Amino acid sequence: MKEILMLVFMVQLFPSPVFSLGEVLRFSSTPSTNNYVILHNPDFSGMETSFTICTWIRPRNNGNNQGVWLSYQVSSSDDNEMFINNNPASSTNILFGVNLASSATSLEFDVWSHYCDTWDLSSATRRVYKNGEEVANKATTSGRKLKMGGVLVLGQDQDSRGGTFDAAQAFGGDLYNLVVLDKKLSSEEISDLYSNGRCGGLDADLTDNVVLDWEDFLYAQRNGDVIVERGTCSQWELVRGIIDDDLLEHLIQHHKFHE
Repeated sequence: MKEILMLVFMVQLFPSPVFSLGEVLRFSSTPSTNNYVILHNPDFSGMETSFTICTWIRPRNNGNNQGVWLSYQVSSSDDNEMFINNNPASSTNILFGVNLASSATSLEFDVWSHYCDTWDLSSATRRVYKNGEEVANKATTSGRKLKMGGVLVLGQDQDSRGGTFDAAQAFGGDLYNLVVLDKKLSSEEISDLYSNGRCGGLDADLTDNVVLDWEDFLYAQRNGDVIVERGTCSQWELVRGIIDDDLLEHLIQHHKFHE
């Protein structure tokens, strides 16, 4: 009886063919200072003492050794508040001017990887996670907080606030489901987030901690050859983990039969 009721519910929920979702930000593989996404003065007031940044990322080999996919700068005299690139040999991950350089944080080209960066004031430690596992960490200056009033840029390094880009540092590739939270996620929470898969989402108990969600980036100012590419995720993924996997597969097959 339970399966029948669920089947009726799902058929009513998705009465028409299941379309793809999961729009991707695609940065051109041709290096240029023109290609970036910019958010002016994001409200990071809740992140002064803790934050987490997580994304699915698929870098492309555009010939650069410093594909900077995220930078946050507050003033032109302090251009390394936050900076994350993907160097195949040893990625550069700068926070508060302190570099966490490690080959363990490097990501493969043309492969989707899950990347998370966490920090909080109480531990004064930055931690980097790749595909659900911690791969590197480094201490930050005791008492140092995240500065407010900056500019967040995807795809370029900022050598001045909101500009002075270098084509040799441009990112090429795809970003998906980038999220910024005002909480330092635990290793268990990050492992769960990775296990949810690229088409999954945040657990419901973390939604109140979201500072910037993926839609904020999709609708932010895009410049140059940065496009929103239609994704390949199914709407069925929205209920994966909510109902039994066997029942979900049964519902998917039933829906395909009746399309």
